[in-house]
Amino acid sequence: MTLEELFDICQDLELRQAKLYASFALLLGDVDERIARFWERMSTEEWQHYILVDFGRALCVEAFGIDTPISAGNTEKSSSPIAPLPDISIQEIIDALNAHESKVESGKISLDEAFAIAIAIEGSEADTIYMYLLSIIRKAIQKSNQPYLMNRIVQVERDMVSHVDGLVRATQRFSKDVSLIRKAHRLKEEHG
Repeated sequence: MTLEELFDICQDLELRQAKLYASFALLLGDVDERIARFWERMSTEEWQHYILVDFGRALCVEAFGIDTPISAGNTEKSSSPIAPLPDISIQEIIDALNAHESKVESGKISLDEAFAIAIAIEGSEADTIYMYLLSIIRKAIQKSNQPYLMNRIVQVERDMVSHVDGLVRATQRFSKDVSLIRKAHRLKEEHG
């Protein structure tokens, strides 16, 4: 896999997640205006991730070249200036997202089902890809000698925690499913 392919995959995932959350706002917004605003905010934050990935791509192209190979998992020493991608299954991430989209496209989704999907998405390895690319973007910033850009990456990392916190708070506020609320709290602990 190349750096370009990984950026493409990550952008596709972020865009699809943004669209799912926007769909939740449309499908469930008539339940309560606060619910509609929450899903709209989640969608907007995913769009911001998409834009950041595009910005990072430009930095990485300059620093490393877009065709830089990325090795997967714990491979032997590589000539690549980029650390190996953690051992994850991109196909499993895509398959899960396809299943979530199919469920939403049916138009029959409850608020608790939407929260369950969001918790699954935010706890998936898609987040691992995003955070991995942030680490590469950090290296590109250092290599390009543009340290003032590092503050943006630090803010993005804070925003990721806030994004999950918002999901946990909304699940607590609007769901009556205790097991779902527990899952949301476990997600928060993992992102702590």
